[in-house]
Amino acid sequence: MPPPPPPPSGDDNRGLKRAIIGVIVLAVLALVGVGGVAIVKGMGGDELPTAAGGDGSEGQLLSETDISRLLDGRTKALINRDEDAFLEPFSGAARTQQKKIFKNLVKVPFAEVGYRVKKQTGTGDNDYGDGATVALDVGFVHKIKNVDVQPVAEWYRWVVKRKSKSEKPTITKVGGSPSAYGAKGYVYYPAPWDVYDDMFVKAQAHSVVLADARNTALASRVAPVIEKSAGDDLAYWGANPPTAAPTPKSFAVIVEPRRSTYKTLYTSDQKDIGWDAGMSVAMPAYAEAYTDLSGKAQFGGARIKIDAGSGYFKGGDWRNGVGELAHHEIAHALVQPIDKGDHSFLTGAKGGPRNWAVEGFAEYVAFHFDARAGAGKMRAAFHGHTFDGKLPDAESDFGRYPHSVGMDYSLSYLVMKYIEKKGGPDAVLKFVADHYQNPKKLDQQLQQATGQSGAAFESGWAKYVRSVVR
Repeated sequence: MPPPPPPPSGDDNRGLKRAIIGVIVLAVLALVGVGGVAIVKGMGGDELPTAAGGDGSEGQLLSETDISRLLDGRTKALINRDEDAFLEPFSGAARTQQKKIFKNLVKVPFAEVGYRVKKQTGTGDNDYGDGATVALDVGFVHKIKNVDVQPVAEWYRWVVKRKSKSEKPTITKVGGSPSAYGAKGYVYYPAPWDVYDDMFVKAQAHSVVLADARNTALASRVAPVIEKSAGDDLAYWGANPPTAAPTPKSFAVIVEPRRSTYKTLYTSDQKDIGWDAGMSVAMPAYAEAYTDLSGKAQFGGARIKIDAGSGYFKGGDWRNGVGELAHHEIAHALVQPIDKGDHSFLTGAKGGPRNWAVEGFAEYVAFHFDARAGAGKMRAAFHGHTFDGKLPDAESDFGRYPHSVGMDYSLSYLVMKYIEKKGGPDAVLKFVADHYQNPKKLDQQLQQATGQSGAAFESGWAKYVRSVVR
């Protein structure tokens, strides 16, 4: 979805750089395992090209078996922390790059790791007698301990060559896959381990903080604030959990002060919004052997990246600023795995939770721990703007005249406060859980939470807004 437009100039910097969820979401793909290779089907059932079948006949230099060995060998070497074995098939610049990545990966508390092929370009045949070359879209399938409820994937493009049967296959080039899901950019590359020459990792009880090792002092300084925010959000949700669906027990947070780096992490092909200070990037679940994903969790978890150069990190009040930002983004990541909405751009389907519910809940959680900040932000957001009585229904509505982006975040927050007023705090959590799990039943969910739905709900909420901000 397109991001909301930046607010007009002249507003307070910290107020403008609102924390937002990165709506970079895809339907999960169905995968049917074939040894170390995989056939991939989209939600629509169209089959993508598969890895070469390879029967070992003369001329077949890169068979399915060869490719499976490359994948399985990297998986086993990473699990065993065997750097030499991991690097063995890489050559040239690819070897140098993978050496750095390997050293970063072994610092991360993974519960699962593995490499899978999604798509192959090239047959692997020695058609012209000068060797064979194939391009593989390879998923680095992984699950960070307590962060992901299901494995997720980052997609690479490997170029593999083999000159003759007397030589081993060589991986000569590695980069982000240009179109692993059929659309450029939705490959969740680059991750921090791809970007940083040396990666700082601090695993805490409820958070895993990652940063460039050059920013160790900064990351170490804010890590306790992030940890406290994670613990707060988990305790708040867990005191009376509104659903039995699995939620994370910890959160991966990347602290990055350079905007040029921040904007590309996990979203290399996305336009920089310019005013966001944080983003929770939804990570589609990697699910082998599923043929029908309806009713199943679509997301394994999320990756939170925060712009440590934003106003939240500045001034004597920086701890409260970072805490507000972290509470907000962690709230997004907390409920991401229960999202069963259809966000597939592949099929053209529309749906998913309303943006005012997504952002309103994150603001509601953040200001639950700092009501004074919430009241101040709300007053500032409405100053100089006219309220037209309408919900900011879609993300593209945020900041649309006569509203500002900050105003629409506050309006979303006031939706949750209105639900709280009508049904109590537990009604807010139940509404959010129900809406994430079945966004098509919004009217029914609002009726249950407030006794109102549709136009009656919007009218009652608008009246409440005017009474609060008058």
